[in-house]
Amino acid sequence: MMKHFHIRIALLFILLILSRVTLATSPLDVALSNFQNGQYDAALEDFRTLHSESPEDPDLTFYLARSLYRKLELKTAQTLLTKSLKAYPDHVESHYLLGSVQLSLVPEVNIFRKAGLAKKSVNSWEQAVELDPSHAEALYGVASFYSSAPAIVGGDKNLGEEKIMDLQRLSAPWADLTRASIAAREEQFEESEELFKKAISGIPQRAFPVLMLANLYLTQENHEAALQTLEQYQKRDKTWNDPGEEQTALVAGKIYRGLNRTEEAIQSFERVKRGVSTRGMKTQAEEALDALNAR
Repeated sequence: MMKHFHIRIALLFILLILSRVTLATSPLDVALSNFQNGQYDAALEDFRTLHSESPEDPDLTFYLARSLYRKLELKTAQTLLTKSLKAYPDHVESHYLLGSVQLSLVPEVNIFRKAGLAKKSVNSWEQAVELDPSHAEALYGVASFYSSAPAIVGGDKNLGEEKIMDLQRLSAPWADLTRASIAAREEQFEESEELFKKAISGIPQRAFPVLMLANLYLTQENHEAALQTLEQYQKRDKTWNDPGEEQTALVAGKIYRGLNRTEEAIQSFERVKRGVSTRGMKTQAEEALDALNAR
């Protein structure tokens, strides 16, 4: 009897282990793992399949739209999220993602649509904050918009300062990041650099503030510091909404051009042309290549 009991226990353990392996390799887990590991093409196809099987699932819609955002299939992502949020208006991350998608579309539309699309972006982030007051990234988007956007598209410096104070109470590093951008626009470069460094230290889970600091050095034509900071960005762990390889290559090309490292500049700009880039990015790369090849 005791022997049979031990055998049954061993079998139960084996079944438990096998069930965990099965769960760990479910289609959704595979798709999420691909996305987390930067296998964006594979993840996109995975999420397309999963979403086709459950098109009304708000989480799957978010995951698919997030993958589309990474591949710059922005209009498709916008359509999916807008439809999903009509049915599931409390899905916080879909509101946040929709704001990011809409903001990315602003440079791609004609001048008559830019203002309306920018306002839609901030409205989406405001919805995310209303649903989740602890959503620091959404509040950062709101504060940045009101602080930096022209009045004609809804910018309001006084309201922006109020939002920055709200952000300060929620997360001081995110408020520092907002103020760093404001200081940079006002050409208060030393203050901006200090604030960027504080933000980088205080938001270790995000990489894009490091790239913003590299851009600050680039603006000042401090190309050596810009290159060192860019290399730090490339080594840092990234999330889905940190700038991708093509955006990084565009910054790299500008830095190498400033350092007279022409061949590396050309390689970087060519990568932007070949890769998943917005129309504006490709235009910048093409113009830079024309100028370099004409030397």
